Amino acid sequence: MNRKKITDSAIYIVLIVVFLAPRIPMIGSFVTLDEPSWLSQGANFYYALGQREFENTVYEYQPAVTTMWIISIAMLIYFPEYRGFGQGYLDYEKGRLDPFMYGKGYDPLVLLTYSRVIQVLVVLVFFLVLYFLLQYFLPKIGAVFAVVFISFDPYYLGLTRMLTHEAMVAIFVLVSLVAFAVYFLKDRRFIFLLISAVAAALAQLSKSSAIAMLAAIGILLIAQVIWERPLGWGKAFLNSAKPFIFWLIMLAVAYFVFWPGMWVAPGKMLYQVYGNAFSYAFQGARLTVTEDLNVSQFSLNTAPSNILEVAKVVFYRTTLLTWLGALLGFALPFTLNRELVRQNRLLFTLLLTNAVAFILLIGLAQGRNSPHYILTSYISLNLLAALGWLQAFHWISDRFFSSKPKLQYAGLALVLLFQILSATSFFPYYFTYRNPILQSAGWYNEYPQKPYGETLEIAAKYLAELPNAADSTAFVYYSRGCFSYFYPGKSISFRPYYVDGDHAVDLLDNLNKSDYLVVYYANQFQLDKYDVYLEVLSALEPLHVIWMDGYEYVRIYKVDTIPPEIIKALENL
Repeated sequence: MNRKKITDSAIYIVLIVVFLAPRIPMIGSFVTLDEPSWLSQGANFYYALGQREFENTVYEYQPAVTTMWIISIAMLIYFPEYRGFGQGYLDYEKGRLDPFMYGKGYDPLVLLTYSRVIQVLVVLVFFLVLYFLLQYFLPKIGAVFAVVFISFDPYYLGLTRMLTHEAMVAIFVLVSLVAFAVYFLKDRRFIFLLISAVAAALAQLSKSSAIAMLAAIGILLIAQVIWERPLGWGKAFLNSAKPFIFWLIMLAVAYFVFWPGMWVAPGKMLYQVYGNAFSYAFQGARLTVTEDLNVSQFSLNTAPSNILEVAKVVFYRTTLLTWLGALLGFALPFTLNRELVRQNRLLFTLLLTNAVAFILLIGLAQGRNSPHYILTSYISLNLLAALGWLQAFHWISDRFFSSKPKLQYAGLALVLLFQILSATSFFPYYFTYRNPILQSAGWYNEYPQKPYGETLEIAAKYLAELPNAADSTAFVYYSRGCFSYFYPGKSISFRPYYVDGDHAVDLLDNLNKSDYLVVYYANQFQLDKYDVYLEVLSALEPLHVIWMDGYEYVRIYKVDTIPPEIIKALENL
């Protein structure tokens, strides 16, 4: 093996270690809100595969096929016989999977941990592909810097450890765009068009909102036509159109191949995904609510304030180094190196367009807009920031230090060190990161975000240490998974409608059945409907309070210490 191959192998090994080191430790130590539901969906997907009922491998608009495959593989490893019990499709909204698994001697937390590890490995593979592709635009050291910088974005790092589609969508989209750029700018080999198309298909199979990437694809195609205009507009157009048509065909083929539902009921699959997506975006709810697509009822959130609120989320959750690097990235189109000017201008435009496209898509759409829906914007801006830092240190080295690469490398290493420290200081969740400047300026002053269920496992572990924990019952807001997977006793879910004024009987009935009341203060405090409920409880001293990063997250009350006057007040909610 020659020296170059040894160096290349060593780089890949280092990248693998650096990528896995912050992700694998304690990967099963907490559970977030949506993950138990996705386990149920994945179990149904696995069951459908086992029964050869491929038409049942659909989940509305997401379509979450990649996530479903990951859970199915985890199920095949951990609980392969699940498909053979004849239990049918368990209602994912009612949490039927957990008691079924416990009854068979299996732990859903283990299934979740397996699934998370598999997802991390999938994302790792695509990060290595991204590194390979970036070498067409950057020297090896620059490509290493870029992928490590992106991988330590705190919010993205946190979501790669959770079972969620967005972490995969983001890297699939980025790989697709970079491979597409390699094909048009550097190497017209078919393999790069294939990589781009398959990655785009996987992004679409993960979540239909990935269609926003077409904005950046369109920019690249238009730029290519303009650059080739000396050949004549017609020829220039054909030179871009033909590869794009092949790309679309390969995307469609990959979409078909990786989704079993498309093999038997393509119409149903596409209607469920894109019908629900359009209904959600333009009518504010899924087809199960709106019942049909009614173009006359279509509308968008066109208020600039709504788009600004979505964009603010990105600013709040990205590091100062990403901010500064992205600002430096705005100098890319003005590079003095004539050989790189076209490349840099295109990469700048692609990444900025992609980041803005996803912000606009979610900002304009009706319905619920969660922070992780724009995760693709995060890593697009982080790659832009990495390119900005690379150019800045290269310019400084040339201008002041006679092109001494060691000083350039030292500067890049320092940037990486601070990026890594920014993320790892929020272990094990990472996604609770908040930008220190904006926090000090009062952004999200009360709480940094809508919590995902973090610290509820701490509450469960605290109660698990108390006497007779296995025989006790806890009445918990967000009990499923976040709390129940770590609690040896019985947990009852606190339903939001218990405080709507008409269900006080249900509230008190469940309270009387319980030994502990667990209030997820970090979430309930931010919702107006719980104001009276929390005000009533404020007169009672909690058994235990859990804080994290300066914020109060959980209050635990011992039910038998609640005085009659508070019970009476709860009865009158």
